[in-house]
Amino acid sequence: MKLLISGASGLLGSALVKLATEQGHTCLSLDRERLRTGDEAALTSLLDGIVHVVHAAANTNVERCETEPQICYRDNVLLTEMLAGAARRRGVPMTFISSTGVYGAHKPEAYLEFDDTRPETHHHKSKLQAEHLVLAADWNNLVIRTGWLFGGSADAAKNFVAKRILEAQTAKEGFIASNQQQRGCPTYVLDLAARLLALITLKARGVFNAVNEGSASRFEYVQEIVGRAGLAVEVRPVAASGFNRIAPVSDNEMAINWRAGELGLPPMRSWQAALADYLASDGMRRMTA
Repeated sequence: MKLLISGASGLLGSALVKLATEQGHTCLSLDRERLRTGDEAALTSLLDGIVHVVHAAANTNVERCETEPQICYRDNVLLTEMLAGAARRRGVPMTFISSTGVYGAHKPEAYLEFDDTRPETHHHKSKLQAEHLVLAADWNNLVIRTGWLFGGSADAAKNFVAKRILEAQTAKEGFIASNQQQRGCPTYVLDLAARLLALITLKARGVFNAVNEGSASRFEYVQEIVGRAGLAVEVRPVAASGFNRIAPVSDNEMAINWRAGELGLPPMRSWQAALADYLASDGMRRMTA
């Protein structure tokens, strides 16, 4: 299978390229700068021979999206619309990577795919608008709602786990603080890539949650990271208000992979097991040695 992957150098995109290549698929990369040229004819021709498009590129700077919404909507909505249109013209199905943040904060339990969507930030509003465009472009298209991704190289810019380890290693007062209110489902990018490829192979369409099993507060998540890394640093719980964020991010980004279960796919493993595997990888072992 020949895949076109936008954001192929990102946290998820690089994991997807690695796993897809290992499975014998061919991957072509499409960066956001090429999308921004607005050359729809060139984009359409790029899809020659492509079996499936995965659109993983996005503006994920939630804080900047809040202060510069025009840039946010350009990157996350207009570029998605352009790519979805090119895929439609070529008759190529597309997978769009969205976020569990689109659900908002209207229930205390984990969200299912059929729950209402009430996003509260510009970032998540833009992702939901993009979802609608992708699904309207072709009924065979697929939307993946995920969140709290971890993985990749230790020096990756978006590597939450590595950043918390470094923060703990350099903590001058012997402790670090973490949000005890916000809850989500930490998700390993290699596990997510495997789930994506399984859904694409099954020709799944519509909206699917895809997260590792279980949930945690940011505080519990960071506690697990620091503990498994063997660092003698205290993690202190702090209210969300203590972080002075610009974006009104939901305190509930938990989700359940209900539709995947209905398709007969097995549950994704627990986030704790996935985290343990990731911390045992060569790059992370060197960081904590």
